[in-house]
Amino acid sequence: MKRLKMIFALSLMYLAFHSCQKDEVAAVFDEIQLSQQETQAEEMVADVDLMVDEALDLNFGSLKSASTEGSFYLSDCPVITVNKTAPPQVMTIDFGTACTGKDGKIRSGKIIVTSTSFTTFPSVRDKSFDNYFVDGKKMEGSVTKTISKDQENNIRTAVIKENISITFPDGEGKATRVANLTRQYQRNILANREDNQVVSWGTVEFTRVSEVKVTKIVTAENPLVFKTACHHIVSGIVLFTSSNDKSWAIDFGNGECDNKATLTIGDKTKEIRIR
Repeated sequence: MKRLKMIFALSLMYLAFHSCQKDEVAAVFDEIQLSQQETQAEEMVADVDLMVDEALDLNFGSLKSASTEGSFYLSDCPVITVNKTAPPQVMTIDFGTACTGKDGKIRSGKIIVTSTSFTTFPSVRDKSFDNYFVDGKKMEGSVTKTISKDQENNIRTAVIKENISITFPDGEGKATRVANLTRQYQRNILANREDNQVVSWGTVEFTRVSEVKVTKIVTAENPLVFKTACHHIVSGIVLFTSSNDKSWAIDFGNGECDNKATLTIGDKTKEIRIR
């Protein structure tokens, strides 16, 4: 009888231990998945910004007499049309039904940009989307930017309000993203586009189809840095809190163009793949 009781007690301990392990793994999986999805949303918005800049350069800037040879995103397949005279000015980037960019991503649909002026600052710029997809993810909504420019240092600073939704493929559901950000577009050496980067900080509310809401805070002291040549976020720290009382942090590293980040929950850390 004692032997049976001992076996029964050990079995309960074993089951409890493994149940706790499964709960911990599930919790970490949720936080990794939410971090990955919000990072994808962040990078999709940054991609749009940089593609719009390339399209404007082709029509107004140093590349206007050239092709897309010097671009990091735009290939030869999108059709770009610009109304340069009537206020507001309007630019449409039409990717058709399938257009592969220089970053390897397949896009379709349209990005529509209106602005008080594409060439003078300060200015206000609005982006909207018409059946716009990137690698199967659909982006809808609007982004409004109020832009100023530091001509001497080749830096544009934008105060940004985003209200977008992203529908993920393969039944992963739909997410919404509402953001209030400050974003700097640092062009550094104008002749070298590889050193261009986008630096962002502010707050984001990201809500999954499950109705779990995640609030993301990025400080100006540890901003997110998105490198144009890399097509990814390469540094910065994000603090997350969720509506189900969880909190964690993601550290994107020190500038390396890789797929790694560090997840911190309490006093525990774990290296994860962020995309």
